Amino acid sequence: MYAVKNSSRALLVALIPLAAVHVLLHAFVLLGIQGTAAPGQAELPAPDKVLISYVTRLAIDAALLFAGHLALRQGAIHSRMAYGLMGGTMAAAGYAFAIRDHLASVALSAGSEITIGLLPVIAGMIAGFLYSQVAGLETVAGRQPQPSTEAPAAPRTFDGPVRVRSSLAAVAISAVIPAVMTALLSFMFMALVQGFEPKAFGPGVIAGVPAQMFLAVLIATIVPSAIFVLATHHIARAFGRSRGLEYAAIGSGVAALCVFLIAIAVRVDTAFVLLPPAIMNGAIMGALYRRFAGIEPVPLPEAVIATDEHALVGADHPSRREHGVILSN
Repeated sequence: MYAVKNSSRALLVALIPLAAVHVLLHAFVLLGIQGTAAPGQAELPAPDKVLISYVTRLAIDAALLFAGHLALRQGAIHSRMAYGLMGGTMAAAGYAFAIRDHLASVALSAGSEITIGLLPVIAGMIAGFLYSQVAGLETVAGRQPQPSTEAPAAPRTFDGPVRVRSSLAAVAISAVIPAVMTALLSFMFMALVQGFEPKAFGPGVIAGVPAQMFLAVLIATIVPSAIFVLATHHIARAFGRSRGLEYAAIGSGVAALCVFLIAIAVRVDTAFVLLPPAIMNGAIMGALYRRFAGIEPVPLPEAVIATDEHALVGADHPSRREHGVILSN
């Protein structure tokens, strides 16, 4: 039997979405404090308190995620769906621990605990998928399958035709790229404005505005981005393309086509503004999908149900183009 490897590198990669979610949560808290307080009277928590809260919650998530991995490894469970469900469950448990033990830097607003908790759960599901993807599989010692007398053992290598898999988890990871890029650009913009106008904004606004932009763009683009990734994937599959660079090129081409269609419907000159970021996002989304989707063997054709064995004649057989003649008296 096979199990997912123990990998510190995979654990660090898996913690990226959880780390980003905790940044969002802390940024929302800071923005809420500064937005509700009177100008110049916002009492933000001490930086050490925010840092300790952030590191503690991320460490809890890391410990729970690795514990869930060990439990699945003990049972020799290695499916990506199982790891995704495990990651979401462990992230929900970590969030519950943080709320129960008051590990947040400040208390959350009443009535928003469940709604905000959906973000860590989704990030945990992505984290579990990333761990299983990056770590890879290995044979569990002492659990090699015994050869069956009924069916031959699966081959260790495969040289047949392959294609890129259709993966919902890879679609979900790729679909957040527009929101991530928007958050990064808004953070750079706010940092530049803060640099030119030191008293224009407080630290809560500098941290909270990119977080708000991320969620707003994510909500607005998650479904169109998922459709875009699926379209890129099926176009690449139709042309028999399976390399990462090919997926990136097809993604950028589909994004450019979408921009021109939108520009025709709205304003033609908007294409010059939207085209560069759309091409960049499309290339990144296509390449990310190819990286995390993986490949699979091309399935065999469906079996034919025949009621007459004389009908089992190939398409190029002469009898398919000619007709026999029976002379009648």
